[in-house]
Amino acid sequence: MVQMKMDCSALERIAHTLPLVRACDVVRNGSLRMSTPFTYPNGDYIDVFLESSKGTLFRTLSLSDYGQTSLYLRSAQVQMEGTARKKEILLTILANLNVKMSNGDLFVDIEEPEPDDLTDAIFRLSQACLRISEFASHQRLRSTNPFRDDVEGFFEASGLSYIPDVKVTGRFKNSVPIDFEVFSKEKRSYVCVLASMSKTAAHTSATETFRKWYDIASTDNSSHSLVTVYDSKSTKLKDSDKQRLRDYSTLVAYPSDQEFLKAALAS
Repeated sequence: MVQMKMDCSALERIAHTLPLVRACDVVRNGSLRMSTPFTYPNGDYIDVFLESSKGTLFRTLSLSDYGQTSLYLRSAQVQMEGTARKKEILLTILANLNVKMSNGDLFVDIEEPEPDDLTDAIFRLSQACLRISEFASHQRLRSTNPFRDDVEGFFEASGLSYIPDVKVTGRFKNSVPIDFEVFSKEKRSYVCVLASMSKTAAHTSATETFRKWYDIASTDNSSHSLVTVYDSKSTKLKDSDKQRLRDYSTLVAYPSDQEFLKAALAS
């Protein structure tokens, strides 16, 4: 960043001329608040704040959302980095728009306090705020097995360390895809999560999971416990499928037996 050559009043005059600024004013801490034409999913306009650094040799400029996007997600009871999938999408959004994040604040460093630079910064930051706020509602964050996302969220909330989408070598030297590898101080576990959309989908998922456990049960992965998780709110899983899965893994109903699931993975 460079030395700021304009005071706040000069920047405010420039801001009034920018196409992406609906209105602007100076807030209590001296920063310039600019209301953009972009909105959060609830209809509220996205505000961005232009501030200069203090206590440095050169005064520099930064454009921030002052944590408003994080606050929006918290009000919707959504964690910005709640799952590994969200973290991956979050990092992609930030990288693509060249936006930074610190302690929940999204911000952009301003290279030059010129209209084109300010417009570009406002656009990039506003787009980041908009796209990240969609975590609260956008279905593209859900996988083809939404129940798996719920289980992953439980891992995060429980403080369990895990790696999603691991590949394990099976008895036929084949690559066996497993939903999660979960770690604790005492043990390691492989976890597969069944689909729960229909009887056919549940049966297909159970059969596929049984095949995975069969392929890796007698390999060098004996140090891992095998855990199958199914939706306790669904009655679509056949008793015969449950019994086959119990022969090779610990079968857990979620969310009804979530404490048992946590204990099975952590101890």
